[in-house]
Order: sequence, then C-alpha cells, then structure tokens
Amino acid sequence: MVSITFNGQIKTINSIEEFGVALDEFDATAQFELWVCIPNGPLMCMLRNGENTWLMYLRFEGDSGFVSQGNDGKSGMASYMLSNGQVDKYPLAWCLDPEQCYKAVAYFLVNNGDMPSWINWQLV
Repeated sequence: MVSITFNGQIKTINSIEEFGVALDEFDATAQFELWVCIPNGPLMCMLRNGENTWLMYLRFEGDSGFVSQGNDGKSGMASYMLSNGQVDKYPLAWCLDPEQCYKAVAYFLVNNGDMPSWINWQLV
C-alpha cells in the first residue's frame, strides 16, 4: 500500500491498476502537486503547471534530494501552486515532458521507490 497526496488530498493506492486510474484523473488537472510516498522509504514529487512538469526525488523525509534535469539550455522560470496555496517558481531547465514524469512516477511506485535511471537528476 502506497500513500499518494494529490493537491493536499491523501489517496491510498493498492495496485498499479488503481494508480493508472488515478493518473488519468490527475492528468485532467492542469496544475497540481503530487507526492508518492513509500512507507519508511523514499518519496517522489511531481509538480505540474500545464506542459511544465518536473520531479523531485527524496531518499528519506528531510533529504535535500534530487531534481529532474530537462533541457539545460532552457532559460526562465515557471510558477507552480502548491497544495497549501503557496506559489513557487522553479527553473524551466528542470522540466520534462508530462508523460515522461508520469512514467517515472509509475516506475517509482512499481519498483518500491527506486529512482528512475533514465531521468537525468541533479543533487540539490
């Protein structure tokens, strides 16, 4: 059983099939904060604002973690609304294609918190 928090709402997911249905629901929302937490293990966060999506991987709660690296040559910042209403800005260079983010989150879930190796990660 994995805990998923979507825009501050906790959902319990018992299978990859349930997660697939939940992802379809999440994808209908243009802006969100998604957390997937492995019990006593790593956490992954996905932030989305339209086509601007990026990932954060934490090895444990309180870890400074890693962020996804998209196009290093992409300049500028994008705004993201967090579940608590706070708006933060992060570099567009961290952004990946939304489908790539969904694939990475599913991999994380199925592989008990393993870090997706095909994503370029930067230690924060």
